[in-house]
Amino acid sequence: MKKKFALSAALLALAGASHAQSSVTLYGLIDLNLNNAKAGSAAGGSSLTTMNDGTANGLNGTRWGMRTSEDLGDGLKAGATLESGFTADTGTAAQGGRAFGRQVFVSLSSATAGELRLGRQYILSDSVLGQSNPFGNALTLNPGTGVTNMGKALPMFLNAPRADNVVQYQTPTMGGVTGAVQWAPDETTADRFFGTRLTYGAGPLYVGLTHEWNKSRTTGASTNKSTTLSANYNFGSFKLLGGIQRNNNLTTTSVNGAASGVSNLTVTGATTFTMNRTEGLTAGVEVPMGTATLLGANYSRVTYKAATGAEATLGKVALGARYGLSKNTFLYSSLSFATGDLKDRISQKTVAQVGLRTAF
Repeated sequence: MKKKFALSAALLALAGASHAQSSVTLYGLIDLNLNNAKAGSAAGGSSLTTMNDGTANGLNGTRWGMRTSEDLGDGLKAGATLESGFTADTGTAAQGGRAFGRQVFVSLSSATAGELRLGRQYILSDSVLGQSNPFGNALTLNPGTGVTNMGKALPMFLNAPRADNVVQYQTPTMGGVTGAVQWAPDETTADRFFGTRLTYGAGPLYVGLTHEWNKSRTTGASTNKSTTLSANYNFGSFKLLGGIQRNNNLTTTSVNGAASGVSNLTVTGATTFTMNRTEGLTAGVEVPMGTATLLGANYSRVTYKAATGAEATLGKVALGARYGLSKNTFLYSSLSFATGDLKDRISQKTVAQVGLRTAF
């Protein structure tokens, strides 16, 4: 009996230890806002009010997901993330109806060797661009928000957040410095995608740099070369943020990577031309007001350029505020005004919005 009791106790202890080494987390987030956009005079000058999911001028896109983590011993961990996006204003699937369109990947990580990820992931420039503007790629202050230029989609800063079939390696943080690389094969239906990132974060200072590009699946040429540099410094009572982005050899056929969201290269201004490169800058400030309120303001501008020498500018001045009802629930609002050569030729000359976001 004593032997049987000892064996049972050992098995129970082993099962408990095994269970403690693995975890599964279920999470979700819903973000909705009311949005009013007024078009420039040349674009019709009409006003449109819509209810939008947080993917449009919100704090975050609506989602639900699961995360797993397993301790393999000797400092090695296995993990997986499955995250599904949907539009809360209509209840329909986002990201083209994909089951896990926001991200889905498996990973191996070590504090000393870094992390390897395989699957659909955020591209490296998304996180770096988010460090250049108040609230982090959110509200109407987001420099990556596109516009409608005389009926055609026109990007500002390139910010297609995700890429398919990505192999990513990220180094451990060493003295505040972290590096990462990404690669995705073409699989005959998309251009190969490459990305690199180097960041420094210590104390109040952050600096990040990415360079990403495609290799054409038909010609082998390097296209959609995109370089993003961001920096911010937290003075305590306020934070200054800024960044620049340069893009060249732009195409509409990459399918994967930083330029996958670019569907149009035609710029309609005083003259109409086909752009092949852009130059953008953004600068802003965040000001906390107590523990619950955060105010932000920034200015962003993009210059669209053609091989012929033609060019046109588009910018915006934006103001925003976020109020925390709790650590998971926020009220927010923002307002933006377009500037530059194209301001009267877009459908978003002025944009005002107010929204509510909660997470669990």
